[in-house]
Amino acid sequence: MRAGFARWVYSIVLYVATPIILVSLLWQSRNNPAYRKRWAERFGRVRAPEQTRPIVVHCASVGEFLAAKSFIDMLLTAGTPIWVTCTTPTGSELIRGFLNGRGQHSYLPIDVPHAVKRFLNRVQPQSVVLMETEIWPNLVQYCQQRHIPVALINARMSERSQQGYLKVRALFQPSWQALSLCAAQNDIQAERFLTLGVRKEALQISGNLKYDVQIPGMVRRDVTIFKELLIGRQVITAGSTHSGEETLILAAFSKLLKCKPQALLILVPRHKERFDEVAKLVEQAGLTMVRRSTGRPITRNTQVLLADSMGELMLWYGIASVAFVGGSLIERGGHNPLEPMAYGLPIMSGRHVFNFEEVFQQLDQRQAVRWVTDSEDFHDTLLGLFSTIETAQRISAQAQQLFARHRGATSRTHAAVQQLLKERS
Repeated sequence: MRAGFARWVYSIVLYVATPIILVSLLWQSRNNPAYRKRWAERFGRVRAPEQTRPIVVHCASVGEFLAAKSFIDMLLTAGTPIWVTCTTPTGSELIRGFLNGRGQHSYLPIDVPHAVKRFLNRVQPQSVVLMETEIWPNLVQYCQQRHIPVALINARMSERSQQGYLKVRALFQPSWQALSLCAAQNDIQAERFLTLGVRKEALQISGNLKYDVQIPGMVRRDVTIFKELLIGRQVITAGSTHSGEETLILAAFSKLLKCKPQALLILVPRHKERFDEVAKLVEQAGLTMVRRSTGRPITRNTQVLLADSMGELMLWYGIASVAFVGGSLIERGGHNPLEPMAYGLPIMSGRHVFNFEEVFQQLDQRQAVRWVTDSEDFHDTLLGLFSTIETAQRISAQAQQLFARHRGATSRTHAAVQQLLKERS
């Protein structure tokens, strides 16, 4: 009764909040007009081919989709009908390009009863696969009522998130208990899911899908071309940066140029909507800049390449001598360090990395990450890595060895999902 009441209150709150959600979409459309489009999908109004009964794979946005790409590819190769959902236009753009007609795609509806029911009625999924921490109480419960198995894969749960879920246990515990499969990234996070209410028989430890990141041949080719153009220049790629970080990075880099005048900063903001804002910050710093979107070449005088493009972060890490992983100088929780690890780069990061705590913990244990807290730290650490090649090479080797040890999560996760479907068929 208590759980049912909590879900009823949750649904009422979401219904009341729906106009606010729509206003938020309009607000975000100031910088990205795509937020004004396809609103019908936000309420479950999607067009579905008849009798496909797909597996719905939900990837909240870009990061989750990139992690799930190899898993989705395995399903497609096996001939499984696929429907991939997300919540952001940027994620949608990448998903559409990746599927290229091989599967269906839409936004996941707002988690209000009528929208979720409409979506399930039209799509008729054979199962729903959620990525990482994307638990939606109404979606999970209506799937359970229809005997549609729900799997949470690449499942992660920071200590901070666990404490948050425990505060609203009455609402979320039925959802955790309803999971047919929870494929956790590691032992520590598996224990957290058990504490929240995931059934022991539904829990598996499959590893982190992001360790199975593949560097496509086309990206390797482009990396080679760029490196030939940048011979003799030391490059730092600051990936997935957020508001409050670029100012610190630009100040540190400006100071670095006094000692390393040929250095190049590749600045990759996390969100498309901030590209123009970051361009103004570079101009205010007095640095010469090329924007990727202009197609202009990088010359010897270029000090900053603003990567105002989406889906190319792997390319920019491939060009780098050193990588900074953003979202970590502010309390955002950090972003995925695995792409620079795949290239064997020395990694710099702020201390706010609770979203990827285990990976960074393992990097720290091997002294394969350099921690920075402010602009001065950033400058000193980067100068050290650019000046002491042996240290940079040792850090790189440690990061690459750790990366190689953890591969194989995609195959394990795919096998677990296939076994689930076999048991339910």
